[in-house]
Amino acid sequence: MKLLDIYDLEKSYYIENSRTMKREKIEVIKNISLQIAESESVSIMGKSGCGKTTLLKMLGGLLAPSAGSIYYKGERLSDLRKECLEKYRRTQVGFVFQDYRLLECMTIKENMILPCVLDHQDVEASIRKVEIMAEMLKISDRLEHYPSELSGGEKQRAAIGRALINTPSLILADEPTGNLDSVSSKIVMELLVKLQRELNVTMILVTHDKEIANYCSRIVKIVDGQICKG
Repeated sequence: MKLLDIYDLEKSYYIENSRTMKREKIEVIKNISLQIAESESVSIMGKSGCGKTTLLKMLGGLLAPSAGSIYYKGERLSDLRKECLEKYRRTQVGFVFQDYRLLECMTIKENMILPCVLDHQDVEASIRKVEIMAEMLKISDRLEHYPSELSGGEKQRAAIGRALINTPSLILADEPTGNLDSVSSKIVMELLVKLQRELNVTMILVTHDKEIANYCSRIVKIVDGQICKG
């Protein structure tokens, strides 16, 4: 079964050229069509600036396309009302960012439980979910610590736990190992792929690193905003 259907997707911006004082169109995503199945792991690979992060943000409902359509389970994202799109981001998508996006004023437990709180879930059940997830990610002993007290690899594992705590159907990971050394990158990717398979969710991972891309079952290469067929 297909989870995502992407048709003729485009994203462009207009900027003012300071030299000519004229508005210029910058095309970031150009006519991308792609289908992604349920439980599939796909790497979007390309050089910095090729448009892969912009594509990921559109799939997550963080950016609206300039043209084309994104269908999630047969429903077009652009047709969703604001509150429905917010629910899609909150309950169907788990985001993993390169810079972790952990709240420094909260403990790791509080960071991980936040999606459950925003979804008004039972507190005791949510705490148990966090404990189980932390055990799977091997950070049970770090739950009462603050992000500043963790290593980069531990922070990313906590961020993965937060992204998966509500068992979303879709994980969107933007350069999840970009700030990590090679040892931590390997640990994080092995855990991420293991959880993706065990929880039977779809994962789309953005990277410029072929070694990281190879953790996914399919690699889609993007060059200058377009899918490279070669």
